[in-house]
Amino acid sequence: MHKTIFLLVIFWIGCTLPEKKKENIVSKKSDTTVIQSNDANTASSGTLNSIPLPTVQKIKSPNGIYQMVLPLKNKVEQTIAFNSDLTYQLQEKYSNGEKDSVVITEGTWTPSDGYIWLYKDQIVRGRYKWKGDTLQYYSPLLKKSFSMRELQDAVQNVAWSTKGKKGVVLFGIGNEPFWNIELDKDSLSFLVSERNQPLRIKIDSSFNRNDSVEYIGRTDSTQIRVTVFPQFCSDGMSEFTYRNKVKVQYNHQSYSGCGILYK
Repeated sequence: MHKTIFLLVIFWIGCTLPEKKKENIVSKKSDTTVIQSNDANTASSGTLNSIPLPTVQKIKSPNGIYQMVLPLKNKVEQTIAFNSDLTYQLQEKYSNGEKDSVVITEGTWTPSDGYIWLYKDQIVRGRYKWKGDTLQYYSPLLKKSFSMRELQDAVQNVAWSTKGKKGVVLFGIGNEPFWNIELDKDSLSFLVSERNQPLRIKIDSSFNRNDSVEYIGRTDSTQIRVTVFPQFCSDGMSEFTYRNKVKVQYNHQSYSGCGILYK
């Protein structure tokens, strides 16, 4: 009987040992799979963390008026005003020794990829960048960058900026003889050096033309026609640069000068 019991134990051990071994193998495979999966995730995570993310480069605002001359056979003087509302006014003056021509372009500017881009009708019109504190224009024709000088913008003068805040539509001045004119939405005030008091007239009509804006005031004996051009102007008496040229026709007398048409 003891022999029979011993044989049964041996048989039972022989039947169970392979199953345990099989279970251990599966367990190890399962553990290995988990570890490999974790290692793969860890490696993937480490790879992603090691890739430098692109940094957004902050660009100094170019608000103001800048100017430079391109060294071409026919001189090209470029003057541009960057406005805080992301609009610009670009003036290109071409001189060939006989007659000057002026091209005015207005559009929007956008900072991107370290540059300041000009757009007109969704087409790139120009490219600028900062070199230290100096704004530079890149010429596609010459494939070079040219430094620009910043001009003193008259609208940044306290006296001029205050007028715009008070509702003045236009303020213009001129010399030889001295004169000034001021318009609000309803009337104009025109003063010349030989008069003690300004002449005040109600604005009768206004017109938006392709290259200018025109205001007309009249009475039975007087007519004043004010034409404002979107061209940069210097009054010859100060270092300020004005955003507009102004022409005043007072009856049969003409006056030319500079000014600012406030928006």
